Order: sequence, then C-alpha cells, then structure tokens
Amino acid sequence: MQDDAPIMPVEAKPFVSVSIGLAWIVLYIVLIAPVFLFSAFGGERLGRVTWPGISPLFHGIVWIAGVLLITWLVRVKLNKRSWSGMALPRLQLSRLALGGFAGLSLILIIAAIEYELGWLHFVRIDTSMHRGVSKVLWAILCLTPSLGVGVSEELGFRGYVFQTLGERMPVWVAALLMSIIFGLLHFTLSGFNAAFVISVMTISLMFLSFRFATGTLWFAIGFHGAWDWTETYLVGLSTTGGGYDPALIQITQTGPAFWVGSQQATESGALFILIVLCVLAIAITYATAVGRLPPLTRQLGAQRVAPMQAPQLTG
Repeated sequence: MQDDAPIMPVEAKPFVSVSIGLAWIVLYIVLIAPVFLFSAFGGERLGRVTWPGISPLFHGIVWIAGVLLITWLVRVKLNKRSWSGMALPRLQLSRLALGGFAGLSLILIIAAIEYELGWLHFVRIDTSMHRGVSKVLWAILCLTPSLGVGVSEELGFRGYVFQTLGERMPVWVAALLMSIIFGLLHFTLSGFNAAFVISVMTISLMFLSFRFATGTLWFAIGFHGAWDWTETYLVGLSTTGGGYDPALIQITQTGPAFWVGSQQATESGALFILIVLCVLAIAITYATAVGRLPPLTRQLGAQRVAPMQAPQLTG
C-alpha cells in the first residue's frame, strides 16, 4: 500500500484538533507502556521459573501482540480511523526481508569503517553460556524481541503517532514532532543525552523516509529489527563496556567519542549520524522520484472507518 491518501490544506483543521491529537498520543503511550513492562518483566520471571530461553521469546511475542492490539483499539475503535492509513497492509515478506538485510548490512558497514580507522578492535568470537543458554542459541532466540522492536516502534511512531499528527498539521511538522517524542522516550537508555536525542531523532526521520519510499512500514520494520539485533547480539556496538554483553563478536572501541559515541550509545556518534543522513537523503530522493513523498506543507488525509465496516487488523 502506498501513502497516497488524499491531502487537505492545513487550514481545514482547527487548532483544537491538534490538541486532541496530542491527547490521543499521550493516551496511546500510557496504554502501550504496560505492554513493554509486562513483556520484559514477565519474560524475565518466566525464564527464571522455566527455561531461560523462553524469556526472549515471551518478550518478543507479547510485545508484538500487545502493540498490535492497543494500536488497533485506539486507531480503529476509538479514533474511528482506518488501519490502512498507517501504511501497514498485510504482511509483505519480501520487503520485510529486504529491510532486514539492509539494516544488518548498514551496521556491519559502520563497524567495518570504525575497524579500518582503528576505532574498533576485534577481541574474540564468544560462544560461551549466557543466562544458562549458549550465546549462539540466545542470539537466534533474540531475533523475536528484535522483530518486536521493529514492529512496535515502527507501527507506534512512524505509523500511529505520525499519522495522527499528520492528519492535523503539516507533514514536516508532524515528522519533526514525532521524532522529538521518539527521541525523548529513549531516556531510559544508558548514554542518554542531548547528542543521543538528536541522533535518535535523525534515525527516526530515516525510518519515516522508508515509509515514504516504499509506501508501507514493512521495510522499516525489517530494517529496524535487524539494526537492533546486529548491534546488540552480533557485533555488540550497543552493549560493549556495560557489563552486559550478549554479542557473539566481542569488540572494544577506542575512537574519539565525538565520532563513535559512548560505549552504551554509539548512535550518538557523528559517524552514525552522517551515514544515517546519507541514507535519509537517498530514501527521500527515491520517494520523490516515484511520487510517494507527500507534500510536506500539507496534511495527510484522514481515512475514517465506515459505520458498517468491520475493520481488519492486517489491512
């Protein structure tokens, strides 16, 4: 599905509509938060009383199911807007897989650049036990919560939050505000600071550009999930030096903090930001070329659910 919904002039929506949209987003975040907490702590508890490997599986499955359900309830049942307006049609495996390959490749390219510059150093391949499970098996199991990150954050922010704002304000304002919210909500991560927020905002805009370029969220979901999995469980760019390092490839980083970020927030490094900006520019250029980039100074069209329509979760 493409982002080809009708557009309306900015003046067509009063200021009160923006306030209502922001209120819906606050409610949405409040409703989503327990899903994250239950999936994380519930999975941890279940792993302790049964088998440790069940923890990431439970975490990922509950995360995905919970976010899908809450988003459907708020978007379709409460907001009375169509599910298709969020650019998540039925599963598109080819775009999901292509996005996954692209996300994995980009992280490996960044790691290779740091290695060639002498900023990243290979230590060893670690196949030891991790939480009672071999790291190889743990990495495989953690594909599920990594996909959960992709589904929840892309559907939640580049889907619901952006669409809700974009139906009430110019697209460029909605994109910027969505990215600010996305960046600020990462405050629980180690290394959180102004540079990290700016970097995460830039990454958020890159993911949104994938929605424009492909017309759906599936490429961004695959890209995001693979990005997180690769830097956490394969190369360890986001975990090295923190005492918790489940990565198969153990590394150390000694490059300038300005370029590589902190040990726990490598996305705040200038190298990450520059590469993300390049990818963002390519995606926007492609979206423009194929006619999928919405007019940035106008609003997105609001697709309402017909009174007798039975909304479907997948399309």
